[in-house]
Amino acid sequence: MYAQSINKAPTRNPLVRLKMACKANVYALCVISRFSAAIVGGYVFTAVFTSLLSLILPLSKSDAVLLSVSLTILIYSCVFIWVFAIKSLKTVWITILLTSSSCFLSIALLKGWL
Repeated sequence: MYAQSINKAPTRNPLVRLKMACKANVYALCVISRFSAAIVGGYVFTAVFTSLLSLILPLSKSDAVLLSVSLTILIYSCVFIWVFAIKSLKTVWITILLTSSSCFLSIALLKGWL
């Protein structure tokens, strides 16, 4: 109740208004970054992980691809939820980038690209 009455009080100081506007802009950028991590980062991780999964599953090639593609929806949904469950945005980006690059490195080693 007390916090609401402070926020509704008009401020005449331009520095206070500027600080409040900056906080609002920073929050909006954090939300945009989280959504881009969930959408773009989740897509990249899911694509690379699905490729790796289709390579390492001990099934025939067509069955391994079908199973890994079927699991794609579950993996992408879990990554999307996880991005919003973690408090630190830096942890989210670092984890997505490291896991995606390690999966890609594993694919490169299995295929003999390196």
